[in-house]
Amino acid sequence: MELTRIRWEENEGVGVATINRPERLNALDLRTIIELDMVMERAQNIQQIRCVVVTGNGRAFSAGADVKEWSSGNSEQDEGADDWTRRAHAFMSRLYHLPKPVIAAVNGVAVGAGCDLALVADLRIASTNARFGEAYINVGFSPDAGGSFLLPRLIGPTRAAEMIFTGRIIDAQEANQIGLLNQLVEPEELLPATMELARKLAGGPTVAIGLAKENMHRNAFLGFEEALAVEHRAGSICGATADHREGLRAVVEKRKPIFQGH
Repeated sequence: MELTRIRWEENEGVGVATINRPERLNALDLRTIIELDMVMERAQNIQQIRCVVVTGNGRAFSAGADVKEWSSGNSEQDEGADDWTRRAHAFMSRLYHLPKPVIAAVNGVAVGAGCDLALVADLRIASTNARFGEAYINVGFSPDAGGSFLLPRLIGPTRAAEMIFTGRIIDAQEANQIGLLNQLVEPEELLPATMELARKLAGGPTVAIGLAKENMHRNAFLGFEEALAVEHRAGSICGATADHREGLRAVVEKRKPIFQGH
Protein backbone atom coordinates (compact mmCIF):
# COMPACT_ATOMS: atom_id res chain seq x y z
CA MET A 1 0.00 0.00 0.00
CA GLU A 2 1.30 3.44 -0.91
CA LEU A 3 1.62 5.80 2.06
CA THR A 4 -0.73 8.77 1.61
CA ARG A 5 -1.44 9.73 5.24
CA ILE A 6 1.96 9.06 6.82
CA ARG A 7 5.41 10.37 5.96
CA TRP A 8 8.02 7.78 6.91
CA GLU A 9 11.74 8.54 7.10
CA GLU A 10 14.70 6.49 8.29
CA ASN A 11 17.94 8.16 9.35
CA GLU A 12 20.77 7.16 11.69
CA GLY A 13 18.82 4.25 13.13
CA VAL A 14 15.70 6.35 13.78
CA GLY A 15 12.35 5.84 12.05
CA VAL A 16 10.15 8.95 12.01
CA ALA A 17 6.40 8.62 11.35
CA THR A 18 4.71 11.96 10.65
CA ILE A 19 0.92 12.00 10.48
CA ASN A 20 0.28 14.08 7.38
CA ARG A 21 -3.34 15.25 7.38
CA PRO A 22 -2.89 18.86 8.49
CA GLU A 23 -6.15 19.91 6.85
CA ARG A 24 -7.96 17.54 9.28
CA LEU A 25 -5.69 18.32 12.26
CA ASN A 26 -4.14 14.87 11.68
CA ALA A 27 -7.34 13.09 12.66
CA LEU A 28 -6.98 9.33 12.63
CA ASP A 29 -9.19 7.84 9.96
CA LEU A 30 -9.04 4.14 9.12
CA ARG A 31 -6.46 4.62 6.36
CA THR A 32 -4.16 6.56 8.72
CA ILE A 33 -4.36 3.80 11.34
CA ILE A 34 -3.55 1.15 8.73
CA GLU A 35 -0.56 3.14 7.45
CA LEU A 36 0.73 3.77 10.98
CA ASP A 37 0.51 0.04 11.67
CA MET A 38 2.38 -0.70 8.44
CA VAL A 39 5.33 1.53 9.29
CA MET A 40 5.47 0.25 12.87
CA GLU A 41 5.52 -3.32 11.58
CA ARG A 42 8.50 -2.31 9.47
CA ALA A 43 10.17 -0.70 12.49
CA GLN A 44 9.57 -3.87 14.46
CA ASN A 45 11.11 -6.13 11.83
CA ILE A 46 14.05 -4.06 10.54
CA GLN A 47 17.07 -4.41 12.81
CA GLN A 48 18.61 -1.15 11.58
CA ILE A 49 15.69 0.84 13.02
CA ARG A 50 16.48 1.14 16.71
CA CYS A 51 14.22 3.99 17.82
CA VAL A 52 10.88 5.35 16.58
CA VAL A 53 9.49 8.90 16.64
CA VAL A 54 5.82 9.76 16.08
CA THR A 55 4.77 13.35 15.36
CA GLY A 56 2.25 15.40 13.38
CA ASN A 57 2.51 17.77 10.45
CA GLY A 58 1.17 21.27 10.94
CA ARG A 59 -0.38 22.69 14.09
CA ALA A 60 -1.74 19.44 15.54
CA PHE A 61 -0.25 16.19 16.78
CA SER A 62 -3.62 14.50 16.28
CA ALA A 63 -7.20 15.58 16.91
CA GLY A 64 -8.14 11.95 17.57
CA ALA A 65 -10.44 9.61 15.69
CA ASP A 66 -11.92 11.02 12.52
CA VAL A 67 -15.55 10.77 13.62
CA LYS A 68 -16.60 12.57 10.44
CA GLU A 69 -15.63 9.40 8.60
CA TRP A 70 -17.99 7.35 10.76
CA SER A 71 -20.91 9.75 10.76
CA SER A 72 -20.78 10.23 7.01
CA GLY A 73 -20.59 6.54 6.26
CA ASN A 74 -17.82 7.29 3.78
CA SER A 75 -15.08 5.08 5.18
CA GLU A 76 -12.81 4.11 2.32
CA GLN A 77 -13.40 0.45 3.07
CA ASP A 78 -16.96 0.98 4.34
CA GLU A 79 -16.09 -0.89 7.51
CA GLY A 80 -17.14 1.84 9.95
CA ALA A 81 -16.31 2.48 13.57
CA ASP A 82 -16.10 -1.17 14.58
CA ASP A 83 -13.31 -1.85 12.13
CA TRP A 84 -11.56 1.41 13.12
CA THR A 85 -11.58 0.19 16.73
CA ARG A 86 -10.28 -3.25 15.81
CA ARG A 87 -7.44 -1.86 13.69
CA ALA A 88 -6.63 0.93 16.16
CA HIS A 89 -6.41 -1.51 19.05
CA ALA A 90 -4.08 -3.79 17.08
CA PHE A 91 -1.87 -0.83 16.20
CA MET A 92 -1.78 0.53 19.76
CA SER A 93 -0.91 -2.94 21.06
CA ARG A 94 1.94 -3.19 18.54
CA LEU A 95 3.30 0.19 19.65
CA TYR A 96 2.94 -0.67 23.36
CA HIS A 97 4.91 -3.90 22.90
CA LEU A 98 7.39 -2.65 20.26
CA PRO A 99 10.79 -3.87 21.53
CA LYS A 100 12.38 -0.52 20.71
CA PRO A 101 11.96 2.90 22.33
CA VAL A 102 9.16 5.12 21.02
CA ILE A 103 9.15 8.90 21.41
CA ALA A 104 6.10 11.10 20.82
CA ALA A 105 7.07 14.58 19.61
CA VAL A 106 3.87 16.44 20.44
CA ASN A 107 3.75 19.57 18.32
CA GLY A 108 0.19 20.68 18.99
CA VAL A 109 -3.22 19.46 20.07
CA ALA A 110 -3.40 15.79 21.12
CA VAL A 111 -6.92 14.82 22.12
CA GLY A 112 -8.95 11.63 22.30
CA ALA A 113 -7.20 8.86 20.40
CA GLY A 114 -4.50 11.41 19.52
CA CYS A 115 -3.80 11.85 23.23
CA ASP A 116 -3.71 8.08 23.64
CA LEU A 117 -1.19 7.85 20.80
CA ALA A 118 1.07 10.21 22.74
CA LEU A 119 0.49 8.25 25.97
CA VAL A 120 1.41 4.86 24.48
CA ALA A 121 4.85 6.16 23.54
CA ASP A 122 7.60 5.45 26.05
CA LEU A 123 8.73 9.08 26.16
CA ARG A 124 6.99 12.37 25.39
CA ILE A 125 8.63 15.63 24.32
CA ALA A 126 6.17 18.47 23.80
CA SER A 127 6.20 21.93 22.31
CA THR A 128 4.78 24.77 24.39
CA ASN A 129 1.99 24.76 21.77
CA ALA A 130 0.88 21.24 22.79
CA ARG A 131 -2.49 20.50 24.37
CA PHE A 132 -3.66 17.20 25.83
CA GLY A 133 -7.13 15.87 26.56
CA GLU A 134 -9.13 12.68 26.93
CA ALA A 135 -12.01 14.38 25.17
CA TYR A 136 -14.17 11.28 24.58
CA ILE A 137 -16.73 12.36 27.18
CA ASN A 138 -17.54 15.42 25.06
CA VAL A 139 -19.13 13.17 22.45
CA GLY A 140 -20.74 10.84 25.00
CA PHE A 141 -18.03 8.20 24.77
CA SER A 142 -15.40 6.65 27.02
CA PRO A 143 -11.69 6.25 26.21
CA ASP A 144 -11.31 3.68 23.47
CA ALA A 145 -7.64 3.65 22.45
CA GLY A 146 -5.92 2.77 25.73
CA GLY A 147 -6.32 6.02 27.65
CA SER A 148 -8.06 4.53 30.68
CA PHE A 149 -5.14 2.10 31.05
CA LEU A 150 -2.26 4.43 30.23
CA LEU A 151 -3.18 7.76 31.81
CA PRO A 152 -3.63 6.57 35.44
CA ARG A 153 -0.24 4.87 35.27
CA LEU A 154 1.42 8.06 34.12
CA ILE A 155 -0.19 10.72 36.32
CA GLY A 156 -2.06 8.74 38.97
CA PRO A 157 -5.73 7.67 39.18
CA THR A 158 -7.09 10.88 40.73
CA ARG A 159 -5.74 13.27 38.11
CA ALA A 160 -6.57 10.77 35.36
CA ALA A 161 -10.17 10.49 36.55
CA GLU A 162 -10.57 14.27 36.48
CA MET A 163 -9.21 14.50 32.93
CA ILE A 164 -11.29 11.58 31.66
CA PHE A 165 -14.57 12.46 33.44
CA THR A 166 -14.54 16.14 32.43
CA GLY A 167 -12.81 16.01 29.05
CA ARG A 168 -10.79 19.04 30.13
CA ILE A 169 -7.93 20.06 27.85
CA ILE A 170 -4.67 20.83 29.62
CA ASP A 171 -1.86 22.94 28.23
CA ALA A 172 1.75 21.84 27.88
CA GLN A 173 2.87 23.56 31.08
CA GLU A 174 0.31 21.69 33.17
CA ALA A 175 1.13 18.43 31.39
CA ASN A 176 4.75 18.94 32.34
CA GLN A 177 3.89 19.79 35.96
CA ILE A 178 1.85 16.61 36.47
CA GLY A 179 4.56 14.38 35.05
CA LEU A 180 3.11 13.61 31.63
CA LEU A 181 6.18 14.89 29.78
CA ASN A 182 9.88 14.12 29.69
CA GLN A 183 10.77 17.46 28.15
CA LEU A 184 8.97 20.72 27.39
CA VAL A 185 10.58 22.88 24.70
CA GLU A 186 9.86 25.84 22.48
CA PRO A 187 8.25 24.94 19.12
CA GLU A 188 11.42 25.46 17.09
CA GLU A 189 13.31 23.12 19.42
CA LEU A 190 10.84 20.22 19.31
CA LEU A 191 12.30 18.18 16.45
CA PRO A 192 15.97 18.96 17.25
CA ALA A 193 15.47 17.92 20.89
CA THR A 194 13.51 14.83 19.88
CA MET A 195 16.05 13.71 17.30
CA GLU A 196 18.93 14.28 19.72
CA LEU A 197 17.31 11.91 22.20
CA ALA A 198 16.23 9.48 19.46
CA ARG A 199 19.75 9.20 18.06
CA LYS A 200 21.09 8.62 21.56
CA LEU A 201 18.61 5.81 22.14
CA ALA A 202 19.25 4.38 18.66
CA GLY A 203 22.92 4.16 19.60
CA GLY A 204 22.14 2.18 22.73
CA PRO A 205 21.92 -1.57 23.36
CA THR A 206 18.59 -2.14 21.63
CA VAL A 207 17.95 -5.64 23.00
CA ALA A 208 18.52 -4.47 26.58
CA ILE A 209 16.28 -1.41 26.10
CA GLY A 210 13.53 -3.56 24.59
CA LEU A 211 13.70 -6.04 27.46
CA ALA A 212 13.70 -3.22 30.02
CA LYS A 213 10.54 -1.87 28.36
CA GLU A 214 8.92 -5.31 28.48
CA ASN A 215 9.92 -5.73 32.12
CA MET A 216 8.37 -2.42 33.14
CA HIS A 217 5.10 -3.37 31.47
CA ARG A 218 4.99 -6.85 32.99
CA ASN A 219 6.31 -6.04 36.43
CA ALA A 220 3.59 -3.47 37.10
CA PHE A 221 1.23 -6.41 37.68
CA LEU A 222 3.57 -8.80 39.53
CA GLY A 223 4.79 -9.30 43.06
CA PHE A 224 8.40 -8.49 43.87
CA GLU A 225 9.77 -12.03 43.64
CA GLU A 226 7.97 -12.61 40.36
CA ALA A 227 9.40 -9.34 39.05
CA LEU A 228 12.89 -10.47 40.03
CA ALA A 229 12.34 -13.67 38.03
CA VAL A 230 11.31 -11.60 35.00
CA GLU A 231 14.46 -9.51 35.38
CA HIS A 232 16.57 -12.66 35.68
CA ARG A 233 15.17 -13.97 32.38
CA ALA A 234 15.88 -10.64 30.68
CA GLY A 235 19.39 -10.57 32.14
CA SER A 236 20.11 -14.01 30.71
CA ILE A 237 19.11 -12.81 27.25
CA CYS A 238 21.10 -9.58 27.57
CA GLY A 239 24.14 -11.50 28.76
CA ALA A 240 24.29 -13.43 25.50
CA THR A 241 24.33 -10.32 23.29
CA ALA A 242 27.28 -8.79 21.47
CA ASP A 243 26.32 -5.43 22.97
CA HIS A 244 26.81 -6.75 26.50
CA ARG A 245 30.25 -8.08 25.60
CA GLU A 246 31.10 -4.74 23.99
CA GLY A 247 29.91 -2.90 27.09
CA LEU A 248 32.15 -4.97 29.33
CA ARG A 249 35.14 -4.47 27.04
CA ALA A 250 34.53 -0.73 26.99
CA VAL A 251 34.59 -0.59 30.79
CA VAL A 252 37.89 -2.47 30.93
CA GLU A 253 39.37 -0.34 28.13
CA LYS A 254 38.02 2.89 29.67
CA ARG A 255 36.21 4.05 26.53
CA LYS A 256 32.69 4.69 25.34
CA PRO A 257 30.97 1.52 24.12
CA ILE A 258 29.89 1.21 20.50
CA PHE A 259 26.63 -0.73 20.52
CA GLN A 260 25.31 -2.43 17.37
CA GLY A 261 21.82 -3.23 18.62
CA HIS A 262 22.22 -7.00 18.89
